[in-house]
Amino acid sequence: METIGFLIKPASGRCNLACRYCFYRDVAENRERDDYGIMDLETARKLISRALEPKPRLISFGFQGGEPTLAGLAFFESFAEMAREQIRQASAEDPDYTAEIQFTLQTNGVSLTPAWADFFKRENFLIGISIDGPRLLHDTYRVRRDDSGTYTQVLDGARLLFAQGVPVNALCVVDALTADNAATVYRHLRSRGFDWIQFIPCLDPLGEEPGGRSWSLSPAAYGRFLREIFDLRYAEWRAGTPMNVRWIDNIVSMAMGFPPESCGMSGVCPISFTVEADGSVYPCDFYVTDEWYLGNIKDVSFEEMLESSAARRFTRDSRHKSPECETCFAYPLCRGGCRRDREPFKDGKPVLNRYCRSYKEFFSYAWERIREMADFESRNRSQT
Repeated sequence: METIGFLIKPASGRCNLACRYCFYRDVAENRERDDYGIMDLETARKLISRALEPKPRLISFGFQGGEPTLAGLAFFESFAEMAREQIRQASAEDPDYTAEIQFTLQTNGVSLTPAWADFFKRENFLIGISIDGPRLLHDTYRVRRDDSGTYTQVLDGARLLFAQGVPVNALCVVDALTADNAATVYRHLRSRGFDWIQFIPCLDPLGEEPGGRSWSLSPAAYGRFLREIFDLRYAEWRAGTPMNVRWIDNIVSMAMGFPPESCGMSGVCPISFTVEADGSVYPCDFYVTDEWYLGNIKDVSFEEMLESSAARRFTRDSRHKSPECETCFAYPLCRGGCRRDREPFKDGKPVLNRYCRSYKEFFSYAWERIREMADFESRNRSQT
């Protein structure tokens, strides 16, 4: 095995904020046990040893939450040292084997300190900061339990990381409000030093018909948002100063003939090992529920989990293609979209993606420029 990756919940769903649209709080409330506490070092050690069993050349440990920093800096320092030590031991046993480690962490940013920034820099962490644009937009949904906003603290945390030279990405949730202010959000994040952005559409609660919440994103609004963001990104590309926008970058790469980096654009759900604080494993961050439990690292290997009935069913269900997709011009790039946007299922199968209209409108609008960008990038690669 060349690569293996994990999403780890070291503090389970615990968080120091109370964001109104939080999907993981909803996920946790849909299982028998909603909080698995803080991951102990024995569980962390077992996770690392399980990760090394198939002898991958690259291991990605991505920490998410809830808020992962609630596990404490000492936990992460120990985790990084244990990972290095176990790789040294594996290399001593097999001189032909070594592995590279990649660390990422997604944080709300409000509790970051210089000590955290020093650690992230020293251990080469890539950090994602959750920020939804300027104060008025960000503080509408990303709040504390007393409803106070968090924008100032988030930006202070990001500045600490920038000053230390830690690579930082912005994660922006696209809700009804941000969708109506696409240019404002894009330019604000750009002006605050972010040059890599991931926009993700907000999720309505599991099992609920989409569209009933104040933050719910309509297909029409999301389509407008995608077109506006693309216009901004394309203009910067033409000027030679583009910001990286994950979804658009994926689309251009796919138009060049490469596989998508984003799982929601692959046409099938791979098993993305998501590890809760007690060692329980699930196939996806959006599906950390009892129904999709794959096993516990203390008892079962990851290879065995891949062969479990839950894993097989999870992947099989995602392969279902809606009849409308069969002849759709956009399908080669859309590929049906994320499974969570194809809920609730009907007759045990995913329905047409909620944002089908959004994607059709986007590709009709932007295709010629996408092809222009892809052709240009392909020529550049062939000349280097």
